[in-house]
Amino acid sequence: MRIQILKHSSYYEHIHQQHQTVMSTYLITGATSGLGLQVALRLARQGGHQLVLPVRNPSRGAALVQALHTTDPVRVSTPSIDLSSLRSVAAFLNTFNADTKTKLDGMLLNAGVQSSGQLGFTQDGIESSFAVNHLASFFLAQGLLEHLKPGAFVGWTSSGTHDPNETAARMGGFRGARYSSATQLAMGELRPGTSAAQACKDAYATSKLCNIVCARAFAERYPGKAQFFSFDPGLMPGTGLSREHGAAAQWVWRNVLPRLAPLLPGTSTPAKSSAILVQLLTGQLLASYNGAYFRHTGAQEEPAAPATEAWVAQDLITTSHALVAPFLAAAKETA
Repeated sequence: MRIQILKHSSYYEHIHQQHQTVMSTYLITGATSGLGLQVALRLARQGGHQLVLPVRNPSRGAALVQALHTTDPVRVSTPSIDLSSLRSVAAFLNTFNADTKTKLDGMLLNAGVQSSGQLGFTQDGIESSFAVNHLASFFLAQGLLEHLKPGAFVGWTSSGTHDPNETAARMGGFRGARYSSATQLAMGELRPGTSAAQACKDAYATSKLCNIVCARAFAERYPGKAQFFSFDPGLMPGTGLSREHGAAAQWVWRNVLPRLAPLLPGTSTPAKSSAILVQLLTGQLLASYNGAYFRHTGAQEEPAAPATEAWVAQDLITTSHALVAPFLAAAKETA
C-alpha cells in the first residue's frame, strides 16, 4: 500500500508539472480596479493562467489576490511597483529579468491617471499623465521584450479622447490630442491660451495617443517579438479614473453617469470592454496588421492623426529612450 501511495503521488506531481509547463502567463498593470481588474477576473475564470499583477499598494494587492482566488484556482503574484517613479519601474525590471524562467504569453499596459484642476508632476519631474500613462508603460514594454514568448500579445489601453471627432470625448470637454514634442509633454509645457483645467484633459488625451503610437512603433521595430495592439475601452463611468477630481465630480462620475451610460455614445462598462480585451490578449480576436487599434466594440479602426505620422513615432520613441536610460543604468549599478 505504501508503494501504491508513492506511485499515486508521483503521478499527480507529474501531471501538475505538465500543467505548469503549459500554463499561460499574463502581466497586467492597473489590475486593482476597473478595467484591469475585470480583465484579471476573466483570465482567472478561464483557468490555466499565471497572473503577474504589479501593484503600488500592498494592501490592495492582497485584496486583489483574495478577489481572484474566489473564482477558479489561479496562480497570482503582486510584485511591487510605483509607475510614477522610473526608479521603481527599473527596480521591478531588474528583479523580473533576474528570473529567466518566466516567459509572458501576454502583457497589458493598462494603468492610467488623469490630473484635475492643474497638471501634476512625479518625483522625477515629469508631467504625471505622460509619466504614468505613457513613459512607465514604454519602459516596461521595452524592458520585458526578452520575456515574451513567440506569438505573445502586448496591448496598451488607449482612449478615444485622442480623437478630436470623438463625440463622447467632446461631451466630456476633450478636444483631442495636442502632440507637440515628447520633451514638451514631459515638461508639461502648456500651449498659449490653454486653461489649467483644459491642460489636464489635453495631457490625458495626448498620453493616450502616445499609447497608440507605441503599439504601432513596437510592431514596426520588433515585428517578430509579438503582436502589438492598442485598445479604446470607451467611456466607462464609475471607474477610478476620476480619483484626482473633486468630491462632487467623483460623485457624479460614480453615481450618475453609470446610469446614463446606455444612452451616451461611445460608452461602455469594464465588464463589456474587458471581454473584448481578453479576446485580444489571448489571440481570439486578431488584427489585420501588427500594431492595430481597436475600439471597445471589437472593431478595428484607424486612429486619428497624428497617431499615424512617422515624425511623431520617431520623436516619441527617441525621447522616451533618452528619458528612461539614466534610471535603468542607475538601477543596474545598485542591483
